[in-house]
Amino acid sequence: MNVKISFLSLYCCGIFFILTSCGLSPAIRTDTIGVSSKPNKLLTIRIERWDEELFSGFLGLRKDAEFSYILLDATGVKLLEAEVSGGGGHNLQAKGPLKESDLAPFLSEALSRIYLQEPGRMPCAGSWFYRLCRENHVETKEKSWKKHARTGFFTIWQASGSTIEGDKETVVYSQPWLGVSIELEPMMNH
Repeated sequence: MNVKISFLSLYCCGIFFILTSCGLSPAIRTDTIGVSSKPNKLLTIRIERWDEELFSGFLGLRKDAEFSYILLDATGVKLLEAEVSGGGGHNLQAKGPLKESDLAPFLSEALSRIYLQEPGRMPCAGSWFYRLCRENHVETKEKSWKKHARTGFFTIWQASGSTIEGDKETVVYSQPWLGVSIELEPMMNH
């Protein structure tokens, strides 16, 4: 009986330890935004899982008092509209056909990681349980950056962006352990 109680106590402590280590580290800033100098953007979005396209359409980003997005299908029909917090939470503003899907929380978390979360100090911040790193590279005609978050040796997510023409930034976000990737490219005529 004592062995079962000890095992159950150890198990509960382990679960508590895992849950408390999954939150954002205080060393990770969420008050900045990397949507470049232009706060409103219209991008093409493509979501893939294990190299199979799950969704393609358009994504409108807006930064004023809040950071928000609008997801449109290929014909321009609004599917989702939400505000995003730095921690990845979201508040649905206009409920579209995808309001009950898992796409809103996933997309909100991904956009928060790409555009809002930054290490408290460069190049890395956090602890062994959640460490966020960012690298910036500037070459003659191209600027690029890479971010990744790890727990121990395991990569939770990674994102990279490159700017070739002014503020035409292409971004790729992925969660390698899920096989999911998001590609964001600027509209050519925007």
